[in-house]
Amino acid sequence: MRVAALPFRALKQFYPNYNAEQRVAVWAMLGGVPAYLEQFKDSRTISENVKRHIFRATGIFSTDTENLLHESLREPQNYVAVLLAIAAGHHRIADIASTAGFQQLKQADPYLARLRDLGIIRRKVPVTVPKTERATSRLGRYVLADHYLRFYFRYIWPHQDMLEQRLYDPLWEVISEQLRAFIGQTAFEELCQEWVLAQARRGRLPFTPERVGAHWGKGVQVDVAAVNWRKRQLLLAECKWGVDAVGRDVVRELVERKMPIVLTALPDDGRGWEIHYAFFARKGFTDAALAEGQKYSALLVDLAALDDGLSA
Repeated sequence: MRVAALPFRALKQFYPNYNAEQRVAVWAMLGGVPAYLEQFKDSRTISENVKRHIFRATGIFSTDTENLLHESLREPQNYVAVLLAIAAGHHRIADIASTAGFQQLKQADPYLARLRDLGIIRRKVPVTVPKTERATSRLGRYVLADHYLRFYFRYIWPHQDMLEQRLYDPLWEVISEQLRAFIGQTAFEELCQEWVLAQARRGRLPFTPERVGAHWGKGVQVDVAAVNWRKRQLLLAECKWGVDAVGRDVVRELVERKMPIVLTALPDDGRGWEIHYAFFARKGFTDAALAEGQKYSALLVDLAALDDGLSA
């Protein structure tokens, strides 16, 4: 029986001295595995924790991955190629197969199937795809399910030479330059989706969604989407892990450009659907963004509100 990881709110007990931004960063790297979380100490900076534990040639972060590759999988080099492709941002099966070096698309199938069986990767489809079409949808994407494996195959495995030479500071510089984008594209979006689910369970949304996830297709990506098929209601949301407050242009981009495209993916081109909006921002919102969001009765959630909503 697989044991579920701890929820994000548990990190407050592990790291009472870390602020919300720091806890989200750790969550992006380690997820909710208790044995991993116990290694980091909030008396140290995140960079110090990473160098002390993840960069080590021995210890749980190294042995767990080695055991996974050599004890659970045959032909580990092919699995590693698949995992590296996904970690690098290739999520469609054609892109994964090509990046992993397979000559034919179908050669990747058994590796993807085995990784799915082990729970290492999962296949996702847009929430706007009806249940009856999900299994065969061409919009399916593969993602690494485990937070640490995302981080490991994105930053640790490709830089083994630097680790062997103990070039820890230069490697951390490489990671830190990309860390904001990594967090924003993985953990932060997922936490925003979790926030929507949490609010739905408490009856605090404009409607009760049947499914929460994201939307992509036809040249448009929406970070969070929640749908109620029976009542034809849809929530669309954007998540911004940027260094500045979100401006009015982000609100207008979702409402005026993305929303009409999303509607074309719904039955009857979205006719008769009721659309709601939400925006999540690490650094909050400008006054102009707040005013624009209010025009559409949008939910405007900064990091403090997100943290509170997930901690209740």
